[in-house]
Amino acid sequence: MSQLVKEVASEVDQAFTTPLSMLGMYKATFNFSASKTSTRTEMVTIPNLPAGLTKDTIALQSFDLFYINDKENGYGRLQVALNVSGSQASCEVTLRDNHTDHKEWEGTVTGIVTFFGNGF
Repeated sequence: MSQLVKEVASEVDQAFTTPLSMLGMYKATFNFSASKTSTRTEMVTIPNLPAGLTKDTIALQSFDLFYINDKENGYGRLQVALNVSGSQASCEVTLRDNHTDHKEWEGTVTGIVTFFGNGF
């Protein structure tokens, strides 16, 4: 068994043997202003992290991303990646159409951050 596999197995074992309580949730909204750049990242600072926080996760709740002043066009490729670490949450969006003219787009992405730990 490789060292990486052993480390991952150890983390999984620890995750299931260390009970954590849900400490709270935060709705993170990422606003993307109009731009022709295909890949962009927005950051959100999470206020008032709960005491006892040991683990946080973020999940996609919704997105509304669209081309501006354009005829109906399907996305050639849409990628949304959400990450959270401590008080910073980030959202990276890649929106490409099937053309080479880099159409202008904007919109919002909403993620739900969930906090876990041993807070009291």
